[in-house]
Amino acid sequence: MPRFGFLVTGLVFLLSACGGTGANGAGGVTADDIRSADYALLPCGPSTEAAPCVLVVAGGKRVLFGTPAGLRAGMDGATLASLDAVMLFSLQGPDLEGLDEVRNAGWTAGREAPLPVAGPAGTRDVLGAFNKAYELSDAQIFVAAPPQGGFGAALLGVLPGEGDAKVQVFNTGDLIVTKIESADAQAGYWVDYGGQRAVLQPCGMTLAVKFNERDAYTLACDDTANTAWPLPKVHYLVQGADPGP
Repeated sequence: MPRFGFLVTGLVFLLSACGGTGANGAGGVTADDIRSADYALLPCGPSTEAAPCVLVVAGGKRVLFGTPAGLRAGMDGATLASLDAVMLFSLQGPDLEGLDEVRNAGWTAGREAPLPVAGPAGTRDVLGAFNKAYELSDAQIFVAAPPQGGFGAALLGVLPGEGDAKVQVFNTGDLIVTKIESADAQAGYWVDYGGQRAVLQPCGMTLAVKFNERDAYTLACDDTANTAWPLPKVHYLVQGADPGP
């Protein structure tokens, strides 16, 4: 009996370790659980201090910040297919290693249009290289089992503002993302929705926090941060109410 009890306890522990955070959040919360008027930051499975990642869900939109390796395993295909945009923190290897996973898995899971991407200077060239690298693969996939969105939906598209020091890169009227770019080609972001702001700043950068003049929830690495990377659990900035204009 004691041996049986030990085995059951061990099984419960393993199940909680493997499934307790869900595919896209923590505590079982996923992007599908966030209501259209809410504003939430969801942990991104492969996120680390060196290669941060967070999924922002606000106003019914889903924007992924950071693309480290492992996204395909840590985020289900339906969520990758439903992304409205991707924001890159840098063009360094650790920050880019999951971009092909987002591109390819999201398309084959049903993305219906090219995926808009913003980032620092050089982003257009990087996206062009990704699209070119998978051109043959895209054609083979399309012939064998055409994804829902068609051939063109496989592509990554560049959002405006590449290389600009401060620029709005995503604006739906209620959800606004502003990119702050440093001289060494790192990008931080202000994410505004429902009167609330999140400042998402990668390690080694200070400008996104420095130039912010509003009260904000800050996800960064220094002592200005409300939370240090990686985000440990789902954080709501707006929940359960109409955010207003």
